[in-house]
Amino acid sequence: MTDGTALNLSDLRLQLHREGAPWRSVDTTIAMLEERDRRVLLGVPLPAENEAGRLIEQSAAIAGNGSAPAASSGNGHGLLEAGIGASFDARSVGGSSYVTPVKNQGSCGSCVSFGALATLETTAAFNRGQPGLKLDLSEQHLFFVHGPATGASCSNGWWPEHAFAACKDTGVTFEDYMPYNAGGGGTLNSNWQNRLAKTVDVHTLTGNVAAMKNHIAKHGAVSACFIVYQDFFSYGGGVYKHVSGAQAGGHCVCLIGFDDQQQCWIGKNSWGTGWGEQGFFRIGYGQCAIETWRVHGSSYVNLRMDVEALIRGLWSNEAADNAWAYLDKVGWARLAHPAAGANLSMLTTLTSARLRDKPIRAFHDNGELTSAYVF
Repeated sequence: MTDGTALNLSDLRLQLHREGAPWRSVDTTIAMLEERDRRVLLGVPLPAENEAGRLIEQSAAIAGNGSAPAASSGNGHGLLEAGIGASFDARSVGGSSYVTPVKNQGSCGSCVSFGALATLETTAAFNRGQPGLKLDLSEQHLFFVHGPATGASCSNGWWPEHAFAACKDTGVTFEDYMPYNAGGGGTLNSNWQNRLAKTVDVHTLTGNVAAMKNHIAKHGAVSACFIVYQDFFSYGGGVYKHVSGAQAGGHCVCLIGFDDQQQCWIGKNSWGTGWGEQGFFRIGYGQCAIETWRVHGSSYVNLRMDVEALIRGLWSNEAADNAWAYLDKVGWARLAHPAAGANLSMLTTLTSARLRDKPIRAFHDNGELTSAYVF
């Protein structure tokens, strides 16, 4: 049950100390807001009280078992795939980070948009092996343009199922083509369909810990919703476990890792860097229905965009029109101009750029180059 009672933070800190809780409460930028302003940030409508209770009980049953593969998928744990280790953090894979910077959703219940697009940004970079991709997608486009058709609003929030469906069916443009404004409005660039990210699939992973871990380790991230309690607003680091306070509402974030030794998920929030661990957080397995409510992921994100990059490699064989270029921070792309002979001409141009170490500008369309020129 929710209520509007904020916690006395001094009392909370004493309770955390008495119970030896593995996290600390601090005066975060969120904790210092008025209660009504904090609640605006929680943009996933809570289920009915009995359903919320059931989800929390199921999540709590997972606690302590999150690192152990089960004999079957019927109990919510599934089977861990071979090669999936006991920990993963997309911010540190082979010395590289595939996670984009923490954002701030402002005074709007748009967390679903931020959680979904943070997931796609990391997935796009991780699956390409390109930590320098620096993809920045438009939460404004997703929430304020796509969202209203399925009920999204700052006061009511939204559902991740609808957000991911929009990302799959239509796609989302980049931040510079429609910058975020928590008050709504803004102008969508008329060329937005040529600067677009579009997920090829959506996987529902709710209730299956092993499937969540497998997906994160293979694709970098998932989107997850959970029930926020009053003490979470003042989270300042450590492994969060609910200690005190009533339910405040539902929230959606991006999970970028897990750690079986600490028995926790690693999350990226959208409340700015003045909350948590510079905007990130760790939350214990089995806490707040984070595994059992709404968990989604994508295995690949197609990108359509102009790029400026150095050519790091070229490949072709005797087959007609079978030539590829490796673009710095983007990855492999097939030369795919439709006109006869155009790909040979493009390959010659790219070869010259590679030999002279000159950048090119090209149109990259879902893994294909349809035009290119050298500076």
